[in-house]
Amino acid sequence: MRHTFRVKVVLGWVLALSAWCLTAQWVSAAEGDAAKGKSIYQSKCVNCHGTEGKGDGPLGQKVKPPATNFSSAESKKKSPEALQTTIENGVPKTSMMSWKKQLNEAEIQDVLAYVLSLRK
Repeated sequence: MRHTFRVKVVLGWVLALSAWCLTAQWVSAAEGDAAKGKSIYQSKCVNCHGTEGKGDGPLGQKVKPPATNFSSAESKKKSPEALQTTIENGVPKTSMMSWKKQLNEAEIQDVLAYVLSLRK
């Protein structure tokens, strides 16, 4: 009986810690300021991704592959961490460039927060 109690306690802690870690990942991705991110997005991203993030900017459908539509089901499957990696490192052999040399970490977080707000 004592062994069963210990197993339940340990399992409870593991589950609680796992839940906390998952929550922390999603919260950390939203640390940026979406209002600041919108300003950066409008100056750096709108030509391809469009004003509402639908990939319909003036260059959005001309680039190969076309710019991402952030409100698409496929885009919504991407974690905030995956989106951040794309912003930081770009996507090789596409028009999506790396922004880590042009934007600092706070600005990347701000853009990420804004992009996440476009997923409606």
